[in-house]
Amino acid sequence: MKLLVFAAIALLATPAMAQDASVEEIVVTGSRMIEWDPDDIPAVQLFRRADNLIAEVRVVNDTREPAGRRDELTRTLRAMARSAAGRADIDLSIETEGVLVPLTEEMVSTLTLGVDGMRSDTSVATLIVKTPVRADDTLDSASGRLEDFVEAVQPVGRSLADISGDWQLSIVDPPQYRPAILGLIAGDARQASAAFGAGYSVQVTGIENRVTWRQSGPLDLGLFIPYTLTVVPTP
Repeated sequence: MKLLVFAAIALLATPAMAQDASVEEIVVTGSRMIEWDPDDIPAVQLFRRADNLIAEVRVVNDTREPAGRRDELTRTLRAMARSAAGRADIDLSIETEGVLVPLTEEMVSTLTLGVDGMRSDTSVATLIVKTPVRADDTLDSASGRLEDFVEAVQPVGRSLADISGDWQLSIVDPPQYRPAILGLIAGDARQASAAFGAGYSVQVTGIENRVTWRQSGPLDLGLFIPYTLTVVPTP
């Protein structure tokens, strides 16, 4: 029986950075989340813990005078950045098209503040707070670190900081898992080859696709390459 997947895998199992010139941290269940029908998810997946648990933090200020409103909100954001910088288990970021960009105290003055949709005299800043997902974490333990950080914020003036939305996950540099996923696909193809025996060939298509991800548990991900494995009679 012929196994046609191996040569293609040998060509595609390039270093992780060959797929993406930069290392990015991707929000799994945010704006770039892909909804997959269970029937469309291939059988072979690489299951692992997410790199970080994240939450959106909405910081608002409704001081009437615009200059004072921006000053109080900016000072609150700087204090949050300083606090996060002093902790190994907390980071602050801003989200741009599903990619997380670390927020430093120096960057705060460059942020463009939003306006509350219901109140024109209220300025808003949206940040992402995250904590690394540990091997022994539960959703409660990891989310507790984020809640403790936000509750400890000492807002300036009329500023308020609150977690909004659902808990989300992030993954750093998904392409680095491509070789491991290809190896799992090859192993599955070998098993299919052995099961059907002589007279049949296994064809794998789609392995040129990018690594894709989905949430498989509260703190866990399933990583896969959308591919199709077909068993056909040997010519």
